[in-house]
Amino acid sequence: TQVKVCGVTTEDDAQFAAEAGATFIGMILWPKSKRSISLEQGKKVAAAARAAGAEPVGVFVSENAQEIVSACEEVGLEYAQLHGDASRDALKDIPNRLKVIYVMNSSPEGELQTPLPGQDDSTVNNVITGEQGWRKASDWMSRGRRTVDYILVDGINPGSGETVDWSKLKVPRGASKKGWILAGGLEAGNVGEALGQLHPNIVDVASGVTMNDGVQKDPERVKAFM
Repeated sequence: TQVKVCGVTTEDDAQFAAEAGATFIGMILWPKSKRSISLEQGKKVAAAARAAGAEPVGVFVSENAQEIVSACEEVGLEYAQLHGDASRDALKDIPNRLKVIYVMNSSPEGELQTPLPGQDDSTVNNVITGEQGWRKASDWMSRGRRTVDYILVDGINPGSGETVDWSKLKVPRGASKKGWILAGGLEAGNVGEALGQLHPNIVDVASGVTMNDGVQKDPERVKAFM
């Protein structure tokens, strides 16, 4: 299982997380997060991550497709993580050259609250029903990009450190090209249990490896998580 360390804000944090074994280094480029960084800082963090052998990821929440693509080009990113309704809605307009991690939120009881990539009520209910079903299916296929590289399942309040009921979580397997990522309240003390129950391709940790300020990464906690 691979590891993604998210909410990384400095080059040093990116380097030691990657050297400890992280495959992905997530940077929050949405300006309203306490862990957000500027595009200029993002370039430095991304370079440090790559130099240490990890893939940098830009996290977006309310940005549109043009803003997401522009930010990824400026920072030099191949991966964009779509974390909010607005950024998820932008999926159809994001070019296929950009790899996408699509976030789905789960209730504390393990019920997914987010539509699958490219779906809304009209497409889910009406794709192939009725005498015009074939036409609706054709329309659905022409609405732009719907494929994503990974599905990431997180809690309702991302970054809060809250877990969901893993025993009831139904993961949308097959909805992405490369697999799925588990996030939400993971730390060294519970990640083994999460892996044993759910077998995700990747586990994502943020608050579970920070210092007391909730931002800077703690090298000892990162090593313990690995």
